[in-house]
Formats: sequence, C-alpha cells, structure tokens
Amino acid sequence: MMWYFISTFVYGILSALDPLLFVFIAYTLNNVSGVYMGVLSAAWSIVYIIANKFLGSLADDGHNKLLCVITLICVSVIAYFFNSINYVIGFLIYILHAVAIASLNLAINVTILESFDSDFWNKMTLYNRVANNIVRGATLMMASMFGATLIVNLFHAVLLGAAISGFLMPSLIMSFERRFYKLNKMLDRIGHYIKASSSLLYLDKPKTALDVFMKVWNSAENISSIRVLITTAGAVAVGDYIFTVIPLVLKSKIILTDMWKVYGVAAVASALISFLLRNTDFSSRFLAFSLFLLRLAVLVMGFNLVSNVTYLVLYILTTSTIFMLLDSTLYNIYIEARSGFGTSTYFIFRELGSVIGSLLGGLAISLGPYQFLAIVLAMGLATSVPLIL
Repeated sequence: MMWYFISTFVYGILSALDPLLFVFIAYTLNNVSGVYMGVLSAAWSIVYIIANKFLGSLADDGHNKLLCVITLICVSVIAYFFNSINYVIGFLIYILHAVAIASLNLAINVTILESFDSDFWNKMTLYNRVANNIVRGATLMMASMFGATLIVNLFHAVLLGAAISGFLMPSLIMSFERRFYKLNKMLDRIGHYIKASSSLLYLDKPKTALDVFMKVWNSAENISSIRVLITTAGAVAVGDYIFTVIPLVLKSKIILTDMWKVYGVAAVASALISFLLRNTDFSSRFLAFSLFLLRLAVLVMGFNLVSNVTYLVLYILTTSTIFMLLDSTLYNIYIEARSGFGTSTYFIFRELGSVIGSLLGGLAISLGPYQFLAIVLAMGLATSVPLIL
C-alpha cells in the first residue's frame, strides 16, 4: 500500500503544478492575450489526449513502472528549462507537464484496478481524488506563501516521489481483476437472458410475454459508454471555458500569490467535503445529471459576481466540489460499463472537452459578458442530455 500513498502524494503535487504554471505564465509574460492562454490550455489538452492514446495500451498491458519512468523524464526536462521562461519555453514546459501527468495518472489508475477488488473500485477512486486534491490544495497554499521559488523544489519532490512509487508499485503480470470483473458481468448478462426468456412461456398472451421480456432484459442494460463520454467532455468543457479566462479577468484585481492561495483553499475544502460524502453511491446517472446542471448554474450565475478574493474562493470552492463529485460519478459509470478497461479513453474525452472549452472561452470573452455566458450555457445543456436519454 505504500506505493498508493506515495504515488497519490506525487500526483497531487504534479496536478498542483498545472494551475501554478498556467497562472505563472499568465502573470509573468508581458502583454499576454486571451487567445494565447486559450491556445496554451488547448495545447495542454491535445498533448494529454495524444499521450493517453499512445500510453493507454501500456496501461492496459500493465506497464505501470514504465509509465512512471516517462513521468520522470518529462519533469526533468521541465525543471531544466523553467528558469528560461518565455512564450516558447512556457508553451514547451506546459505541454510536457501534460505528458507527465497523463503517464502517472494511467499508472496509478491501472494499478488501483488490478490491486483492489472490483467491489472497492468506486471508493478507491473517490479516496484517490480526495487525497490528490488535499495535496494539490496544500501545495498551492504553500506556493502562495513562498512564491514562484517553491516551484523548482516541487519539481525535485515529484522526481524523487515518482522514482520511489514506480519502484514500489506491484508488477502487473496479467489483468486478472479486470478480466474477472468482465467475466462476471457476462455471466450476469446470461442469467438475465435466461430469466427474461422464461417470460416467453406466456404463449397464450404474446403481448404480456413481450412486455415481461423487455422489462427484465432492459433492467440489465448499461448506458452506452459513448454517452457517458460525451457528458464527461461537456462537463470539462464548461469548466475550462470559464477558468481559462479567470486569470485574465482578475489580473488587475488579485495578485498572483492570492490566486494560488484561492485555488489551494478551494482544492482542500472540496476534497474534505467530498470525503464526508464518501458513503454516497456515486454511480447514478440521475445524480451525475443533477450535479452537471447544478455546476453549470453556479458557473453562469456566479461569473460576474467574482471581483475579489472572498467571492473567488466561494466560486471556485463550490464549482470544484461539485465537479469532483460529478467526475467521480461519471468515471464510476464508465468503468462499470467497460469492466475497467479503456480508462485512457475516459481521460481522452475529458481533455477533448478541455480543448473545446479552452479555445471557445479564450475567443468568446471578447464578445461581451452576456454572449460569453450564453455560449457556455448552451454548450452545457446540450452535452448533459445524452446522459439521461
């Protein structure tokens, strides 16, 4: 279990480096535009998608240790170029961060799916997200106290932690737990078929026979994974649409270290709130749909109210807490539908949403506040519907 705690700690720091680097670039480069920041965020997502696409097969084949090595290489390059930041270097280190976090994320998730019984997948996924956010938040709050000089030390911490966790991770010889879960689902499906077919004994009442068959058979149906993926992409898109432009909108009102502090406090608080709700069944489509709409409403209605640190804390805390619960629910629905395989596809669609949201947000902010919010509202409503159809 030591690998679990160390890798979770490392992933939390690595995920904290995302807003640290993004906000640092926005505040450090002179005359940076919304288009540049939108392209930067979209580029991160595109590289993350490509990394998941090519590294996903390594995860499915159980090469968790190799994935950790890839993280080590990327972070080493980032640390080397960090002090020479400009428009090009900023772009380079930010997209390398995408590769680093993608590889470590795949390594952790596939090891969890193979190291824990499928009955505990949902809880372990939630615990993993809670721990990540606590570490992420604590790291951001430390950065708000010590400034940008802390970032270099964070690189060193990631390098050391990734090396140790990669060494301690159990070797995955074969995908036993996921294959067993898939077999069990298939046997359950056969059982439902036999039970449903018995309804055909109502030979003298063909309509009743058909109704009974369909009722029993459909009770075993899982939602199509593509519908879950569309909603997942939409959930990420609406968030990135808003938060891509937040640093630019508030650049003249909130200093850099206060921005980091806000993100840190929100991350820790949302993680603790999510942990208090750990006994909730985060696998319901209706719950996911409700969380999606609630977050969309808060994002839209609260955008123009954010003008100082207090309002920003409340805004990010509320939306990040809801998203953490929503993301856990969508992920649980997806891995149940796919029997634990193809986790990279889930993360690919998350980042497709990020690409769309980042680019649209960076471009639409120039249209005016009402048009800007109307676009995100339409996008959110359109992508939430497939979950309940």
